[in-house]
Amino acid sequence: MAWLPALALAVGCQDNYEMVTAALNTVSESSSIPGTETDATGATGTESTTADVPTTTAVPTTSSEGSMSDSNSGSTDATTSTTATSETTGWDPTATTGPPATCDAPDDCTGMGEGDLSTFVLPFFRGEVCYADKLRPGDGLPISWNPCVHPCIDPQKSGWRYLVRCSGGVGCEIAFLQYYREATGTDCPSDVFAKFNQAGCKYLGPHYGLSEGLKSFGYPDDKLLIPFITNEDATAVNALEPAADVWTRIDGHTQSPDRYIPLSVSADNPAPPTQCGPGVPGCTCKEIGF
Repeated sequence: MAWLPALALAVGCQDNYEMVTAALNTVSESSSIPGTETDATGATGTESTTADVPTTTAVPTTSSEGSMSDSNSGSTDATTSTTATSETTGWDPTATTGPPATCDAPDDCTGMGEGDLSTFVLPFFRGEVCYADKLRPGDGLPISWNPCVHPCIDPQKSGWRYLVRCSGGVGCEIAFLQYYREATGTDCPSDVFAKFNQAGCKYLGPHYGLSEGLKSFGYPDDKLLIPFITNEDATAVNALEPAADVWTRIDGHTQSPDRYIPLSVSADNPAPPTQCGPGVPGCTCKEIGF
């Protein structure tokens, strides 16, 4: 009977060996992939669904090759509907015409159209964004959006998604995309998706988002991006287009410098709030897209 403990020990060692080997193989395989990404979705509300997105663990890299990781936090929908009057916006709701939408620069318009608009996906274009730009390794990044939309638009179901990519030893980039999953328009003028007068904004937020822990951050070039995307891009984002393709869409637009926000990720930083908004300590707010 004296050989039984030794046999049990040998079996236990074999199990541990297989577990460690499997873990090493997973890291090795992940490290050999040129690019993956953190990709998560969410929104405010009570209904919750989980998107079908692969989940892996981000592996920090010290090489010059970029690295990304895939993750999914699920998502929820919230119905949002507000009204605005000509007294508060300066917009005449009976007007269906106006000056032609000016799209001279790549980020001047998210789309084209006027009159009555059937259901579409509307991305964050202009408005106020609040965020924590000082974080500790592993902290989630809180953010809120207060979008400016044209008063003729009735937006529904606010959603958001974020992506992360890293360049070894240089920095990581987290892109947050907020959008309305279902929007319609009534008697809209031609500049409905353009940079119409800021006095005509209908503000619908704030809407809140929070990333998972930023485990690969802590480099000099870490940054937050609130990207410009078009209505067509937002439709693909909402349909959970693969994250690498979403990055291609983002990179295909000239992103204004004010959409990039430097991040400080250090163990010496104080703990950030779990939710950001105007007047929240530890949060910074700025207007984007005007």
